[in-house]
Amino acid sequence: MAISTADRGQTRRGLRAVACGAAALTCISLLSGCGSKKSDESLGEDPVTSAPASAASSTAASANPQDVAKAEVVAVYRKYWDAQVQAYAKASPVGTDLDKYAFDKALSLALGELANLHNNGNVIKGEVKVDPKVSAISLDEKPKKATISDCVDVSRWVLQNAKSGQAVPLPKERLTRFQASFSLRTVGDAWKVVESKQLDKPCE
Repeated sequence: MAISTADRGQTRRGLRAVACGAAALTCISLLSGCGSKKSDESLGEDPVTSAPASAASSTAASANPQDVAKAEVVAVYRKYWDAQVQAYAKASPVGTDLDKYAFDKALSLALGELANLHNNGNVIKGEVKVDPKVSAISLDEKPKKATISDCVDVSRWVLQNAKSGQAVPLPKERLTRFQASFSLRTVGDAWKVVESKQLDKPCE
């Protein structure tokens, strides 16, 4: 399916914005960057390796709250990218957990890009690789807040025509590995990605 010059410009902007945050998040082998998901292990299957409840409680109680929160933030960020990759592969958020891990500006951006993809008859398939690092976190505020700095690699996330599966040409000079910043905050008790910023700088 041929696309107009205007559509290509819109698509180029959309792909960069998507890669930045909206579109996992993401993905986030997510994110691999694109996030491989591990199957849940059943609890209590091996009484030899399973830690006693009292020991587990003691470990949780002694854990540094900031370390625990950082781990939660990174996990949510990766699931955010997982949901994005699923949504962009079919140009629809239906059947994904996008609204579970994205909120506010990040969710609005993703939904807008998905609508743009759908209207142009395109999808984005492949994988996104990320390497998230929590650069700031505040647990004393309400809501709690955190910032993730990342190198997002979308070199294997390919814009395609939904019907033909053919790749849609994009400028060769576009950044496919770039620095980005993601803001997260709690909504109720759950962390969610609320905003993303592509820094237009290649990864170091």
